[in-house]
Amino acid sequence: MATVVDKNKKWYAVIHVLDEHGKRKQKWICTELPSRNGKANKTAAKKIAAQLQEEYDQTKTPCTSITVAAYFTEWLKQAKAELRPKTFHSYRGDMENHIIPYFEEKKMLLQDLRTVDLEDYYRSKLQADSRLDCKGALSAQTIKHHHQHISKALNDAIRRGLILANPAAVARTPKVPRFKSEYLNPKQVSEVLEMFTGNTAALPITLCALYGFRRSEAIGLQWKNVDFQRRLITIAATMQQGGGGCYLAEPKTESSYRTLPMMDSIYAILSEQKERQQRNRAVLGQGYIESDFVCTWDDGRLITPDYVTREFHKVIQKSQLPAIRLHDLRHCVASNLLNSGYSPTDVAAWLGHSSPNTTFGYYAHASKASKEHISNAVQGWFDTNPLDNR
Repeated sequence: MATVVDKNKKWYAVIHVLDEHGKRKQKWICTELPSRNGKANKTAAKKIAAQLQEEYDQTKTPCTSITVAAYFTEWLKQAKAELRPKTFHSYRGDMENHIIPYFEEKKMLLQDLRTVDLEDYYRSKLQADSRLDCKGALSAQTIKHHHQHISKALNDAIRRGLILANPAAVARTPKVPRFKSEYLNPKQVSEVLEMFTGNTAALPITLCALYGFRRSEAIGLQWKNVDFQRRLITIAATMQQGGGGCYLAEPKTESSYRTLPMMDSIYAILSEQKERQQRNRAVLGQGYIESDFVCTWDDGRLITPDYVTREFHKVIQKSQLPAIRLHDLRHCVASNLLNSGYSPTDVAAWLGHSSPNTTFGYYAHASKASKEHISNAVQGWFDTNPLDNR
C-alpha cells in the first residue's frame, strides 16, 4: 500500500513496484506539496500516492535502475544493425558528442525523465558554447535532429516495457526558420554548366541540373540502368557516403524509382563517357578499377558525393551567380518547369516526389514574370475596371 513521507520539507509518495528481476522495492516520488501546512497537504499527498500506486498496479511496468545516458548508449549499439550506415553515423555523432554526455552528467534515471528535462537539454544547446569547438551554438535544425534521435530511442524504450510514455512526444523544440533558397533560370543554369567544362564533376552536376537528380542518384547511376537503344535512364539505386566510405542504397522513397527519357544532349554526353571509360580501360589495363558506375575518374574510381559538393561550391563561389547549393539545382529544375506551365503532378513524377504537394510547397519558386502573367490574365477577364460596375 502506498504511503507518504516527510522529506526535505516536502511530502513524498512512496509506492511499491517491481524491479527488472520481479522483486518488490520502493519508489519515492516528490509530490511538490510542502509538509509544513498541516493535515491538508498530507491528505492531498496521500491521494496522489494512492493514485500513483493504482496507475502502477494497472501497468506493472518494471522499475529499472538504468540511467538515461546508459540507456541511450545501449540503444545506440542495438540500433546499428537496423539503420543505414550514413543514418547510424549521424545518430552516433549526435548521441556520443552531445546527448549522452549531457545526461551522463545529470545521472538521471530513465523512468524519471520528464518533458521539461528534454526541453532543458534543447535550451542548453542554444548556448553560445554548445558546439564541439565551443565557437557558437548549435542550429535549431541540428537540435531538431537531436530531438528526433531521442524520440526514436524513447519509443523503443516503450516497446521494451522500460517506460510508459515518451516524454519527447510533447517536448517543444526551437523553431527552425524555413530555408529559402534562390533558383537559377535556364540561362543561368547553362552558365553554370559552362563553368564546369573539363571538370571531373561535370557529368554528375549536369545530371543534377537537367534532370533534377539528387546528388546520390546521379553518382549512383549505373550503366545497366542506361538504355541507349530505347534512350531511357532509370533511377534504381543511390550512392550514399558515411561511416568512412561509400555504399549503394535504395532510392529515398518508392516514388524515387523512376524511368526518364534520355534527352539528346545527355545521350551525347553519356555516349562520350562510355567511350572514354573504354579507352582508359584499354590504356590502364589492370590498373583500371572496374565497376558499372557512370560517374568515375579516368582510372575507374568512383566520384564521391562529397567531392562533387565541394567542387560545385568552389566553382559557384567564384562566379557572379547566386551562391546556391548543389541540391538547389533540383529546386531550379522544379521551379523552371512549373514556370513553364507544367503541373505539380508532372514535375513531381519527373523529380520522384511522393506527392505534388512536396514539389509545390518546397521546391517551387514562382518567378516575377509568372506572377505578372497571372496578373495580366486576371485583368484581361474584365473589359473595364470591375470597380466601375459597383
